[in-house]
Amino acid sequence: MNSPDFSKMKKDCQNQRECFEILQSIIDGEATPQQKEHFMKEHLEQCMPCYKSYHLEVAIRELLKAKCSQHAPQELVESIRKKVIENLAQ
Repeated sequence: MNSPDFSKMKKDCQNQRECFEILQSIIDGEATPQQKEHFMKEHLEQCMPCYKSYHLEVAIRELLKAKCSQHAPQELVESIRKKVIENLAQ
């Protein structure tokens, strides 16, 4: 992904919940190549909230992988995901 021009990015996302679901499917490896390409190359470089959400989700997952000797408990992952979604809705 190229570094976007932050000054030209929109500050609000009209479809945050849908975008977050797409983002989750991309990170989980469940998105189609077309969905991933469109979201990563077009939407993510134009939408600041989605850009931040993507990088936050990646950072959370990397931190959990680094800190947990085994997979993170699903309850923990869901709890963190719920808090992220709640913050996006604000």
